[in-house]
Amino acid sequence: MRRMTTALACALAAIALAGAAGDGGPASRAAAARPAVALPMAARATQARPGGAAGHGGPPPAARAGRTAAAPCPVPPRGPLSDAPGAGKTVALTFDDGPGRSTAAILAILARYRVTATFFNIGAAMATRPWLVREEVTQGYAMGNHTWSHPDMVTLSAASQAAELYQASAELWSIAGTVPCAFRPPYGKYDATTLRLAQQRGMGVWLWSVDTLDWMAEGSGSSYWVHRIIQLAEQGGLSHPIVLMHDDRKGNPATVAALPAIIQFYRSRGYRFVALT
Repeated sequence: MRRMTTALACALAAIALAGAAGDGGPASRAAAARPAVALPMAARATQARPGGAAGHGGPPPAARAGRTAAAPCPVPPRGPLSDAPGAGKTVALTFDDGPGRSTAAILAILARYRVTATFFNIGAAMATRPWLVREEVTQGYAMGNHTWSHPDMVTLSAASQAAELYQASAELWSIAGTVPCAFRPPYGKYDATTLRLAQQRGMGVWLWSVDTLDWMAEGSGSSYWVHRIIQLAEQGGLSHPIVLMHDDRKGNPATVAALPAIIQFYRSRGYRFVALT
């Protein structure tokens, strides 16, 4: 069990997720597989538990991409969005489904080239590799919510969708003391309920405009997949691309091998690397 102060323990005890989902659906079963973690009161200003009201005001973004309880998320942009934010030519590198076996290598490359990125982690994966989540936060990368168990959100009830969002955010808080201000629905699938729940919880909904299809490599690091990922990442000629890559639990060696070339491609063409917040 993670160490925490007495005050924080009391705050955490005020909420329990298990009774919030309530419909016995996939999210309820996923949450039941791990003890529920609750968000402290200040963090709950933006990350309301399932069924509760949520505000999304507060101070501007913190220096780091993750928000602490003292700095809740700003008002989220209306979504879904598929263009990287910022003036001029901007590009957002994003990694879904982590953390996993390739996370450390991805972080090392990002640090070497001094570029930012956004990690849309799965709650269940964070629970198995919490030290990598802490490293992502410590290094200042943007942290996104990608649900607890990666379901097709449109197949879930509102209560189950809320539980997926809440438990993933609560896990991030428990590990690193921060909450996400960005959300990406698994498979890019969402409905009006998904958008409403994310907005209520202070999270902008971010999709993508450049898909590397790197998940198709299925763990292979062969030159064929490396070149294919690079080729797909360089397509489009967009002014504000959001590049979708993966960092799943089994590892993505082809993505790791392709990443330096992708960074160099955008940098050489005058793009500024931005985070999704």
